[in-house]
Amino acid sequence: MFALGRGRRGASRWAALAVGLAAVLGIGQAATVSHAAPAPYEWEFLGKAPSANWYGAYIPSAGGAKLYADILLPRHRSGRVPTILMTGPYFQHLRQTKGLPSAKPPDRYDDLIYGAQLLDRGYAVVFVDLRGYGGSTGCPDNSGPADRADLRRMIRWAATQPWSSGKVGMYGKSYDAVTGLMAAGGHIPGLSAVVASEPVYDWYRYLYGNAVPRTTRVGTPLSLVYTSMNPPPPNVDSRQWREHTQRSAANLFNPTCLPSQIAQPQNPLKSDPYWQSRRILEPLRGSKVPVFLTQGFIDQNTAADGLVEALQNLDGPVTGWLGMWDHVRGNDTDRTVMMGSATDRSSTGRTDFNTQVAAFYDHYLKGRGPAPTGFYVQDNTAAWRTQPTWPMNSAVRTVDLARGTFRYDARQVATKIRYQGRWIATQLDGVAAAALASKPSADDSRNAVWTILPAETAPVRISGKPEVTVKTRVHNPDPNPMFAETPLAVDLYDVDPSGKATMITQNVSMIEPGQTTVRLYATDWLVRAGHHLALRVTDSNRYRWDYYEPTGLGRVTITDGTARIPLAPAAAGTPTSGTSNTSLEGYLRRYRYPVPAK
Repeated sequence: MFALGRGRRGASRWAALAVGLAAVLGIGQAATVSHAAPAPYEWEFLGKAPSANWYGAYIPSAGGAKLYADILLPRHRSGRVPTILMTGPYFQHLRQTKGLPSAKPPDRYDDLIYGAQLLDRGYAVVFVDLRGYGGSTGCPDNSGPADRADLRRMIRWAATQPWSSGKVGMYGKSYDAVTGLMAAGGHIPGLSAVVASEPVYDWYRYLYGNAVPRTTRVGTPLSLVYTSMNPPPPNVDSRQWREHTQRSAANLFNPTCLPSQIAQPQNPLKSDPYWQSRRILEPLRGSKVPVFLTQGFIDQNTAADGLVEALQNLDGPVTGWLGMWDHVRGNDTDRTVMMGSATDRSSTGRTDFNTQVAAFYDHYLKGRGPAPTGFYVQDNTAAWRTQPTWPMNSAVRTVDLARGTFRYDARQVATKIRYQGRWIATQLDGVAAAALASKPSADDSRNAVWTILPAETAPVRISGKPEVTVKTRVHNPDPNPMFAETPLAVDLYDVDPSGKATMITQNVSMIEPGQTTVRLYATDWLVRAGHHLALRVTDSNRYRWDYYEPTGLGRVTITDGTARIPLAPAAAGTPTSGTSNTSLEGYLRRYRYPVPAK
């Protein structure tokens, strides 16, 4: 594969390939030559896939990097077609099959490609490895300026190929959804639609909660370094194996590359240039690109911390699914994500995700069908509804917080379960809500300042991003400079008449001089009549954030505080079909905390 052609023989080989490609696509030779006459070894036919011909190409980009692309062109279509582009660090077209090296296209999104019949519907599908991953050269940039330049290059490349209609849509989940949002904020000609499922909205927030380290701050950079260096099977493609080995060795021993990618994210200062150059939300302001967004309100991996801001910043049409699920795709089942028992039950509660995504692409990439509008929303009762916008705020409830003092011992947790007669802290970060993953609890529910509201006389819907502002007096005598800053955690609970409390949302922050504002994760939660709301302000939410255990006797006194809770009508939207899911059921069953009696 990708053997370097030399001299007249090599040139004639690639010219013949270009003619053959034009014949497959049903377009003229002149168009092929003017748009895509490839440099030697930059394009090659790799084989056949279901409903498609499979090609590989290298896209030249900034700094001499070459971005490797797998291209699936619909076999039974002619003329120019729109392109669905997927780009991220997780693609690898070389696999081991039954212990033997074999080649096949990336299968990460087969559920969408074949579930939505994209190839049969007349779409080209292109996978591009981010620089420093898979078959692409260069140093990983982790959503920095080089990645932004690469996104522009790959989208323009896909839009101007001889088989392309000029319209490019993007699709991805998690990191692959980050690239879609980055592209939407890049004002790139040809980009016409983005589907982003469970994205990271801000890499800083993904690793820190307002300067409090999250448990992912070391593991995530290390996993990306591993992904960059994870080799393809040997002897499948000698050139790719050689280039991967050379790239990985050079990047590992280059202090400005992989070592830096591990070290730089350990900086908790949001103002650091590393974080400032990787902002995702701010560039979205004014973007007109249509976006289909999915977000789980109880996603323990990529939380809904930037959802409201993303929706506010996007100026183009925005639609999508929002609901009570963990880190899953809209078309996942419990079998595909291994949550609960391995069944084909939907991991969100609806089964028409592929249909809706296909309709979204058809409208914005082909001009067919009506424009998709509004949101499908699932709340904690498992009920689904549709509404034109989200959140549909009708009021803001202002709550004066109680005053009081708590210790800084870094032992507090946000949720617990009762197991064999004792409370155990439930592990939140990166673990499916249905799984029983727990650690012994050493916290004290009384080591907090609690504000417990009277029982609700009618159902109340919290919809959006609650915000808590506190004024504090801090006594932190710890001599260790690592503990010079003092953390603060805020949790909002729904307490039923029996006293069982389920966490609605949370966040943390290092205490700021004067006053500290903590914006909690976005949610859509219906508080039933007879239930109480309870706000807890304490020192830590262990196991989602990583805390140093102090040796001193620090104390924090809340001298004043206010919570602002966004509300929507309890009967907001129009009811629609949909069911519960494993994530929600596990969350409601396990994610509780014993609120002390008034």
